[in-house]
Amino acid sequence: MAEESRTVAASCTEAGVDQLQFLRDKLQKFQSKIMGDFEQRLSCMIEDVMQDVRQQELRAQEFRQFDTSRGRANHASATWHNRQQQAFATAAENDVRDCPNGRAHAQNETTAKHEQQQPQQRKDRTRRQLPDKVFVARESYLTALLQVEHMRTIYHIFSIILVMFLMNVIFYDYFVEGRINLGLGTFRTGLKRLHWVLGAWLLEHVFVLALYYAFQGWALVRVKLQTHKSLQRFWSHSCLILYMSAQFAFGYVSTSLCLKFQLPFISACVLLLESTRLLMKMHAYVRYNAARVVQGKQKTDDYGELKDARPYLPPLRCYVYFLFAPTLIYRDTYPRTKQIRWKFALARLMEVVAIAFFYASIHERHIREYFGQFGKEPLGPSQVIVKVFGMMLPSAVILLCGFYMILHSWLNFTAELLRFGDRMFYKDWWTSHTYDGYYRNWNVVVHDWLYEYVYRDLYTYVFKGSKVVASLLVFMISALVHEQVLGFGLQLFFPVMFMFFGVLGVALVFLMRSAPKTLGNICIWFTLIIGNGMMISLYSMEYYAKRNCDLRYERWTDYITPAIWRCYH
Repeated sequence: MAEESRTVAASCTEAGVDQLQFLRDKLQKFQSKIMGDFEQRLSCMIEDVMQDVRQQELRAQEFRQFDTSRGRANHASATWHNRQQQAFATAAENDVRDCPNGRAHAQNETTAKHEQQQPQQRKDRTRRQLPDKVFVARESYLTALLQVEHMRTIYHIFSIILVMFLMNVIFYDYFVEGRINLGLGTFRTGLKRLHWVLGAWLLEHVFVLALYYAFQGWALVRVKLQTHKSLQRFWSHSCLILYMSAQFAFGYVSTSLCLKFQLPFISACVLLLESTRLLMKMHAYVRYNAARVVQGKQKTDDYGELKDARPYLPPLRCYVYFLFAPTLIYRDTYPRTKQIRWKFALARLMEVVAIAFFYASIHERHIREYFGQFGKEPLGPSQVIVKVFGMMLPSAVILLCGFYMILHSWLNFTAELLRFGDRMFYKDWWTSHTYDGYYRNWNVVVHDWLYEYVYRDLYTYVFKGSKVVASLLVFMISALVHEQVLGFGLQLFFPVMFMFFGVLGVALVFLMRSAPKTLGNICIWFTLIIGNGMMISLYSMEYYAKRNCDLRYERWTDYITPAIWRCYH
């Protein structure tokens, strides 16, 4: 009996030892896994810190322009930021010769604004206060980067690549086709009826100038009706309805002219983009100065003393300067440069011309070569895949060159001629690791307008602090405008841009917010190249399919059904 007990005890002990050994092994594996993950995360964090230190050293040594602003050491931290919680009056401290009363009115408006916002801040303590737009005299990112020898060398390399590409086009045209074209056929076709566009552009500016005097009339009548509040409200509401109707009519006429005159793509895009720009300018002027009139801003002299009971309205020269300035945010004054650098302006203009010829060559050697016979030739899935992926790299070049031509070269050229000081038309979007940062930094000019006059009003007055809903509505408006320009420019209904920008782009905003920096930046570039290649390919297919196929439009569904589908089905 005792021996059996010892046997049972020994077996229980062995089972317990086995269980303890099993548990010990599991704990050791768990500990090693935890330590491995911890060491990996720690090494990544150390690498990020060391990378930030190296970047700081590089900025301190090579990129000095990113740490100090010329003559503004006290505002060095705001050099590459365009918003602050309380905007300092940088613009009013600069050249105000265009608007003599600008400094006094800016000071009075700042004081009155703070006094009026105090009760509202106490009332809405839980609501996040949105920062204000700040204008500072500064260069563009690439202008500052190209002052460094390393970056200037990369610029020279890309310039030589562009020259070699153009030489390739010249040799191909001469030895294969027997003539030198240089993409002039694309210009001749795309710029047809440009005189109609110029005439429409002049008439649009007449309308824009008429808005200035109409706004003055509304403001003066409103002041005279101060003792009759009901009549004042009726007058303001009637003018608001008239203003909104005029804006819709302005946009409708510009789009209908593209269809009426059968404008080619380049001419149509010029008219549509210029009309959109003027619409945004007019709304910026009305929105900014209507707040002055409603708040009771009155006309003062150069010393800030009240002159009469008339509301303060900026003179016509301020409005005209704003119409041509490379910004969509209205201010009475902006930072101004002391002189025009003609060599700098000529270099930017030559870049615009060179990239325009480069675009024409890409159209003739790639887009028309791949999709010119679309709708006539037999086509299967394999041919479509080959054509789409063949357009990936040319589409990436189109994206990068379009950014450089419009947001850097053209805007810097116009800013230099107008001595406009704030050249931050974009930020370092190429380093973005989230789509939030990409959309904010890609086109600062348009983003500032959407933020100032759409997002802030929706956030403050419509959705009462709902950031997500206001952001989604801004995305939808931006996607619709982009689709409107492309749709009427190509004269087709094919909402690929809206789906890519307004649906997939919004989804990627939320999906990539928690992505690591390196992986997020790789994903952004991958999706940009893939998405831009697919979008250009799909629009090219639809455009040439509509031209090459003999399609009948008998029902309303024929207008919204893609020509790609109708051609091959």
